[in-house]
Amino acid sequence: MTLTTRRNFRGHRALIVCAAERDREVLTQFLVELGVTPVVHENQDEAVSGRPFDLVFFDDELGRQFSDITHMIDRVQGPAIALIGSDAPSSVNWFIERQVSGYLTKPLRKGGILASLIIAYQTFNQCYETEQKLHRLEQQVRARQVVCTAAIKLIEDMGISVNDAFALLRSASMSRRLSLEDFAAMIVSGEIAVVVLKEEADAIHRLRESRLNHYS
Repeated sequence: MTLTTRRNFRGHRALIVCAAERDREVLTQFLVELGVTPVVHENQDEAVSGRPFDLVFFDDELGRQFSDITHMIDRVQGPAIALIGSDAPSSVNWFIERQVSGYLTKPLRKGGILASLIIAYQTFNQCYETEQKLHRLEQQVRARQVVCTAAIKLIEDMGISVNDAFALLRSASMSRRLSLEDFAAMIVSGEIAVVVLKEEADAIHRLRESRLNHYS
């Protein structure tokens, strides 16, 4: 698989939650050079106003002190980059809980910020794509479970075979211009009574018999 690394961050808005003024200055200056708009948390009104942030840089010196700051960090729908100044397990665990996509060690230097930013975006995007793929697979599994549940209901209530049950579901959903999954859900919920499908089942059975007689 070929990965396309992103190097253009112009127009993005970054939240900076960092206690050390020198680290804030280094980070702010570098982000401005990249075309990123940095918003330092020291101005509470500015930090919560305007459009959502695209990414966040933060350390635990401020983040762990105030719950509202933690909530603000967690709400950012983009890469989270930790500014690490300590290897203490409590600090590291707190960063892991924030689901960081990358990190920088303090005191900050310009060298390494761009690489960390690129890696963080790549990691975040890959995780997002994986989550979306898993979500789609979960939806497919649930939909298939509903279809199987509806088929079992037809088998039990109408005394038909497995093949006839699925054939009936397909033909009945197509005639109503519904997806198989939506139609099955309506049967399971009782929105469509099984008895309504009896005539359609008889029609399928007669068609199958006529085909057998034709080839006999």
